[in-house]
Amino acid sequence: MLQLSNVLVTELDPISPVSESYRSLRTAVRFKKIAPADQGLGMVLMMASPKSQEGKTTTLANLAVTYAQEGKSVVIIDGNLRQPALHKLFGMNNTKGLLQFFQKGLAIDDVITPTGIMGLDLIAAGGQPINPSELVGSSQMLNLMNQLKQRYEVILIDSPSTLDYTDASLLSEYSDGVLLVTRNGKTKREWAKQARTQLEQSGARMLGMVFNQ
Repeated sequence: MLQLSNVLVTELDPISPVSESYRSLRTAVRFKKIAPADQGLGMVLMMASPKSQEGKTTTLANLAVTYAQEGKSVVIIDGNLRQPALHKLFGMNNTKGLLQFFQKGLAIDDVITPTGIMGLDLIAAGGQPINPSELVGSSQMLNLMNQLKQRYEVILIDSPSTLDYTDASLLSEYSDGVLLVTRNGKTKREWAKQARTQLEQSGARMLGMVFNQ
């Protein structure tokens, strides 16, 4: 068993009030009645935040665990090629992932790694390239997403901070819905408004805002 980070409370302490909050978030998403663009394919959700250190990655990872606990087949993608962190939460290394898919032509099966949690897989970032926005906006990324939607019921994408990089807007194009994570006492109101406007201008379907802490 991999050494999970203690922030993965939904796996480590599934009956806690915090875990119930993540299940409530899962239910709130369900009530949005998201329909994938192509029926019969997996649902794609992206997690965004105005700035860094607002709890986006932790929220995504715990939400992913709740979907897996529900019996869904789930994959999480570390689309934050600027500051990749998802692999750390699951006690994994970052030696293969999106970057190797893009630059070395690895097959999709070679970049998907089981997390040790039943039903939940991870595609790590695989490194920090010099041209992340070009990679996530490429035809290779579109091809990857199309393949994943045929394999998984739920696909969750982590993204860099919306107001600092264009990557989040590009990644939102692959998503059926976007959640904006903000942090109490850190996120400024104008940041949240600007991030929402920027994502909506990219065509993102905003599902709502998650208030962290």
